[in-house]
Amino acid sequence: MKINRSSINFHETFQPEVAYLAKIVELAKERYSGKKDDISLITGIPTGKQKGKVEPHIKYAAYMGLINYAIDKGVYTLSLTELGEEVFMQDKYLHENLTHWLCHYNISRPVLGAPQWNYIVHHGFTGFYQSDTSEHHLNRANKLFETNVSFEEMFGVVKRSYMDGFFSDLNYLNWSDNIEYVEHIERPELLFVYGYALFDLWLSMYPTQKEITFNELTQGMGIGKVFNLGESEVESVLESLADENLIKINRQLYPMTIIMLSSMDDIVPRLYSRLL
Repeated sequence: MKINRSSINFHETFQPEVAYLAKIVELAKERYSGKKDDISLITGIPTGKQKGKVEPHIKYAAYMGLINYAIDKGVYTLSLTELGEEVFMQDKYLHENLTHWLCHYNISRPVLGAPQWNYIVHHGFTGFYQSDTSEHHLNRANKLFETNVSFEEMFGVVKRSYMDGFFSDLNYLNWSDNIEYVEHIERPELLFVYGYALFDLWLSMYPTQKEITFNELTQGMGIGKVFNLGESEVESVLESLADENLIKINRQLYPMTIIMLSSMDDIVPRLYSRLL
């Protein structure tokens, strides 16, 4: 898949900052239209003639599935997605760990996500008990994207966002010179986040299928990689989703199959329902 350099450098070396993302989401709630200087003046997000944090944070919010935007002659028009509406209502300042998992899932989506985040989640995984060097991952990513960029361009911002930035509370990976993925267990409060990711991947990758195999779910969709869940934990998540009548599991076939019984319209309003 050939990726142009500007797609990789969309962040302009700035990592996502929660306060700035929340300001962009708030403007999108108002369906705001204006130039980046106007957005900077209203929100306090710094910008300049050539570089600044306004445009990268608009792109981050879009990659995270929170907003839609259009730009015409330098004027940005912002609006919330269905997910963004729910997030704004439940977690306006984007402080919840659950919200960060939603943003992590969306920014790493195949096709619609940011290329380097998609690589880290869906292509870079080497297992929970082994690791590969940053150089190895850079070489693989450059080959996958048909690019020739430096580590800082490809992964510098990604690394900082997971180690000490917006995504650090996920404990998704450890990254010194090597990348090590941290194994997780099913978390009940994230059940409908798992369901959201499952249905979204399913609808994008197998849009005509109401029934998929467990192999299509784990290997084709990579649902376990998104949340660092092993196969037994993925099965446990599926059982929990079946208990909510979102899916049905058919164990009479091998590999077992999963049947979709519900829709995203049922999942999105329930995303935060299990938080204490």
